[in-house]
Amino acid sequence: MSMKLDKIIQVMQDVYEIDISKYDEAFLLKAVEKRVEIVKIKTASDYIVYLLSNNEEAKNFFDSLMISYTDFFRNSLTFAHLEQWVLPQLIAQKSNHSELRIWSAGCATGQEPYSIAMLLEKMQTSQNKQFRYRIIATDISEAALSAAKKGEYNQEAIQNLKVKDLSEFFIQSGETYTVSSKLKNQVSFSSYDLLDDHSSSPQESIFGNFDLVFCSNLLFYYKPEFQRTIISKLKNSLTEKGYLITGEVERQAVSKEGGLRSVNPPSLIFQKITGGAA
Repeated sequence: MSMKLDKIIQVMQDVYEIDISKYDEAFLLKAVEKRVEIVKIKTASDYIVYLLSNNEEAKNFFDSLMISYTDFFRNSLTFAHLEQWVLPQLIAQKSNHSELRIWSAGCATGQEPYSIAMLLEKMQTSQNKQFRYRIIATDISEAALSAAKKGEYNQEAIQNLKVKDLSEFFIQSGETYTVSSKLKNQVSFSSYDLLDDHSSSPQESIFGNFDLVFCSNLLFYYKPEFQRTIISKLKNSLTEKGYLITGEVERQAVSKEGGLRSVNPPSLIFQKITGGAA
């Protein structure tokens, strides 16, 4: 199958000008096997022929690589550490004229940035302190971004949320829960490719300088060399002593990157080291 995969990568590049060589081979193999099953083609060789003459299938295959699974408050331990230690420290350092800057990289359908916004709104209430913050949420999938902007979730998607959070931050209509404008106004969604060679951070952020960057359950879809490229970009977008929040699968890759130290293990929070390698 390895030779067949090389051919599929070549077809996507030469015929459709879509580079999928950056993705992990095991991930690509599973994606191909799933497409072969869906379109009811018997062999990988037959799928290559089908792919060569079918623009729609090329689009469907590429879209299948855009993983958009996420959840509200996906890692409870990480969010607990953010609430109890990291965020209070960052907020205390901010003047009345500055803002807390946060980037949700690979935001998928929006649960992560909306979770962050909920946490910050609740902290303003509990601390009886108003502070400014900006959340920039990016993804490469236009379909995921469209869903995130709508902010509409079914009952299965909101299982991790407390009843109080649902009543305060969502509007229920039947079995659909829509994020309130109170949260939507705090999150800006835009398309951004983390492997874009021509930019160091999302265009909307202008110059990066994020206090917090979230990148969870995304890196393992890429080959190691591209993982390192993404980690370096995320690290360089941080302010001095800023924080990178990862997923469990990213822990090992991030730990190997210079200029970052683990904070409060076993949480998935890393801090940029002053003077660390760029």
